[in-house]
This record gives sequence, C-alpha cells and structure tokens, in this order.
Amino acid sequence: MRKLLYIAAGFAFMVNTALAQKKEKVAPGPLDKKVYLIEMTKDGKKKATPEKEELKFASGKLNWKAMIQDQYKSPAYEATFDSTANPITCTFSAEAQGDKDMIYKWEGTITGDDIEGTATLTKKGKVKESFTYTGMIKGKKPQKE
Repeated sequence: MRKLLYIAAGFAFMVNTALAQKKEKVAPGPLDKKVYLIEMTKDGKKKATPEKEELKFASGKLNWKAMIQDQYKSPAYEATFDSTANPITCTFSAEAQGDKDMIYKWEGTITGDDIEGTATLTKKGKVKESFTYTGMIKGKKPQKE
C-alpha cells in the first residue's frame, strides 16, 4: 500500500511539473509576418556568386533558411522606424548564437518593399565571414527602370 502511495505521489508531482512548464510566449515584433527574398554576396571575393536566402520575421524573431542546418536558434530582433522618411524606413538587428562561440549578426534597413544590409559571422569577436545582401519583400516583382 505504501509503495502505491509513493508511486501516485510521484506521478502527481510529474504531472504538476509538466503543467507548470508553459512555453514562453514571445511578444510579436513590428516586422512580424514579413518575408524577404534576398541575395547574399560574400565580401572580399572578386567574383562572388550571390546566394539566395529568405528572411522571415515571426513572433518577434528572425529566421532564415540555412539557420537550422547551421544549428542557430531563431534570435529576437530589434527594429526602429523612422516615420519622418518618405517612404518610412526601418532598421533592424539580430544576433544568433551558434555552436563553438559562433555568432551570426544581422543588420539591415527596410525602405518600402526593399531590404539591404549585412550579415557577419564571428567567433570569439573575430570576423570569420561577412556578407552584403539586398532584396525585396516576397511576392513583389522588381520595378522596371
């Protein structure tokens, strides 16, 4: 009987602990639900071939396609809007921590439907790779000049 009581108490403790561990809600960010198609060019290469990438803003975090395979977690982003500019511009930044002290830092400016900026990969404060990117919001076609 005593053994059954211990088992029941242990089970109740586990259920209570599981219910108490709620998933942390992240406040929505001002860029949420926006997806940008970009071309990244590695800095320092004379004939660098641009790589296509997709930046998504969701749940206050920045996501990109290669993020998961490179073992980075979605970082929270910070955004600042300049409503005095015409069109309104937004600057943003995010830092993703990876394995072995690797940090991927994204910085960019959004003007209308266009986006541009830099992505830098550092290890222990030293730049390992840097990229420049440009692009536009997904679903928009480039305007002919």
